[in-house]
Amino acid sequence: MFYGLDVHKDFFQVCALAEDGQTRRDFRVGGNAEAIEAFGQRLARSDQVVLEATFHSWAIVQILRRYVDRVVVADPSQLKAIANARIKTDKVDAHILAQLLRMDFLPEVELPAAETWAVRQLMAHRNQLRRQSVATKNTIHAVLNRSLLRYPGSFLFTEKGFRWLAELVLPPAERMVLDHQTALLREVQARLAAVDQALVEQARLHADAKLLVTIPGVDVVVAMGFLAAIGSIDRFPSPQRLAAYFGLVPKVRQSASTCYTGHITKAGSRNARWLAIEAAHTTARSSSPLAATYLRIRRRKGHQIAVTALARKLVVVVWHLLTTQQPYRYATPTRTRDKLRRLQKGERPPAARAPRTLDEVYAEAGFALAPPEAGEKRAAKRSRAALTRMRNEIH
Repeated sequence: MFYGLDVHKDFFQVCALAEDGQTRRDFRVGGNAEAIEAFGQRLARSDQVVLEATFHSWAIVQILRRYVDRVVVADPSQLKAIANARIKTDKVDAHILAQLLRMDFLPEVELPAAETWAVRQLMAHRNQLRRQSVATKNTIHAVLNRSLLRYPGSFLFTEKGFRWLAELVLPPAERMVLDHQTALLREVQARLAAVDQALVEQARLHADAKLLVTIPGVDVVVAMGFLAAIGSIDRFPSPQRLAAYFGLVPKVRQSASTCYTGHITKAGSRNARWLAIEAAHTTARSSSPLAATYLRIRRRKGHQIAVTALARKLVVVVWHLLTTQQPYRYATPTRTRDKLRRLQKGERPPAARAPRTLDEVYAEAGFALAPPEAGEKRAAKRSRAALTRMRNEIH
């Protein structure tokens, strides 16, 4: 039997479809864990189940996989047969899902492993805390602006800045708002620090995290965000596929001899794409040959397009590093050593002297860096020369 599930928060509408595609039975199942468990116990091992990707698909699949061999999670953005149906009810949606499953014509979503799913939840929680931190800081700045006050230092949200805020003489209402927001910001910052430490602990268990932090602009948080979004790199046969998964490739509209390209698709994980953009901002200020891409495009198309193009190039570099299991060859030794030593387990043994070259840094971290090909060396040399020239032109 083929079972199509139209999933809601409180119940599931189920369509049980036979092999002939004609015999069907419609019924409802409760949306709690006990009801799903009872539904799974009624299934045969050879039955197949399909549901659309929702906020709790992972939990539903984990229960049903104990009773059937195949549970398919369909991509709702590609289910045009349901989205464009003239008559759209729960029964119709469940029936269409069951029919598509019977014909093996479903855009399937690959669910991550339990470890990857846990890191995704940490990254989503961190993103929520980050947005709350930004909103709280904006409220504090609004209080200062209403009172025509300006912090004399360079950065307000430090211990010195918090002491300055506590000593301000303000009307009672503004004083209460400022005190509450300052206390909230301190709490949010403490929780962010706890999440970042948890990500560091997770990164110490991932050899791939050590590879990704060798890229200029990629720290532990960004590396874990990339790994959480990617899952297994084997899912992507080419770097272009990975860039498309991040939504960093242009939209294409083609018909006959006419072809239009537009802005990036913004498909996939918005949080992962934001991490790539943020990393690109840092990489653009580095001495890496990658920064030449940003400066070259910025002269012609401006900052926004240039940083997006650099983010796409970073994703391509990520694909090559994870595929070849080689660290980034043109990193800065000092900064790279600091990031790698942060991921070392236990006490760090004292070194006779600090490694001075990148080869020594990678040897300390346990990497065996293969020699570059001649074409790669020439391209890196041209990029560095272009980077120096363009920065001299700016200054």
